Amino acid sequence: MGKGKKKTSRKGTKAWRKNISNKELDYYIEKVAREERSGGPLDSVPDEDLFFVDKSSDVSLIKKTARCRGKVLKSDAILERQSLVPPLISTKTKSKRGKTPKTKVLAYVGEKVKQGNAQETFDIWADDVHHESDGSKKKLNMKKVRSTECPAAAVEVDIAGCSFNPSFEEHQEALGLAVAQEMQKVYKQQLEPPPIPVMVPGVPVEEEDAFFLDVDDGAEVPGFGEEQDLETSRPVKIKKLTRADLNRKRRRKERMRADEEKVKRVKLNKDILRLPEIAEDLEKEQEEKDKERLRRMIGRKERESKGPPRLGKLRFQPAPLQVLLSDEVSGSLRKLKGCFNLVRDRYINLQRRGLIEPRQPTKKRARKKRIEYEQGSKGNLEREMHYARQEVNGA
Repeated sequence: MGKGKKKTSRKGTKAWRKNISNKELDYYIEKVAREERSGGPLDSVPDEDLFFVDKSSDVSLIKKTARCRGKVLKSDAILERQSLVPPLISTKTKSKRGKTPKTKVLAYVGEKVKQGNAQETFDIWADDVHHESDGSKKKLNMKKVRSTECPAAAVEVDIAGCSFNPSFEEHQEALGLAVAQEMQKVYKQQLEPPPIPVMVPGVPVEEEDAFFLDVDDGAEVPGFGEEQDLETSRPVKIKKLTRADLNRKRRRKERMRADEEKVKRVKLNKDILRLPEIAEDLEKEQEEKDKERLRRMIGRKERESKGPPRLGKLRFQPAPLQVLLSDEVSGSLRKLKGCFNLVRDRYINLQRRGLIEPRQPTKKRARKKRIEYEQGSKGNLEREMHYARQEVNGA
């Protein structure tokens, strides 16, 4: 019998599957990427883009012939009339069609190149097929900005009873309206809650009661704080979960998940059976939403008709009704009193139209009382108290 093959150690051997050379694959991937960056494979590029005709040798000949053609004969130059007054240069009219920006052109060219390189792979049986070249883009949901314009008129016309020569009935109606406005302010002020008083009236506390109050405030329950400190200082023991506890917890979670799915399935079956009722409920809900929307729109229009929109911290307060009293009605413009608040009326009118922000006149702040100190008064007071204490001790 011949000798068997000597066994060698396989510790240093390498698996042939792990050490396969992938240089060819890397070269192919790099080549494809380079072709895509350069505009595609060379086989698909036409010859006009790859080659060109060299005509650089004819440049000198063309320049020479052009220079000779541009020369004018001496006789023609003498006979040519040359005016000393320069001709009028017509201004170039600007074209209505604007120039397309360079960025748009570059973006369009880049998009064309991308479309040419990309492979057209789409489902031919699909109903809705959208290509990038169609330019179909999603519309942005832009929120409408509500205009703050007030529908108020530029000039507000007062009622007929505010005239300098009104009839008796119209004048009484205007007076009643002015009185109603003033009484409304009074009633509103009366219905407001009373302000918080600065000083609260109280009963003076006697010395004995004050002593008991101090004792109640500083009293503490004996032993209560010590027990609480012991409870907080006691270490918390964390129980380690075993494999059985973990399995029990996992089974409980699975059981709860199955119960939730069962409840959802039962609810879905019930909803399927009562689809007509759900449709009616949805219709009623939509009707209620429409009514609420209409109600809000009507309320907004009413608020806009009553006054301007709120532009700042304060709301617009309309001016009181300018009506003459019964004694002031004279029936003649000459006997009227002079109007000295024309600028103020214009200012209030601008606020009423919502053009400027309403303002409120600020009150004058009371000046702080000035405290004067006499030099050496503190030392004199201490000196007097020291002498008085010495007299008491000596006595």
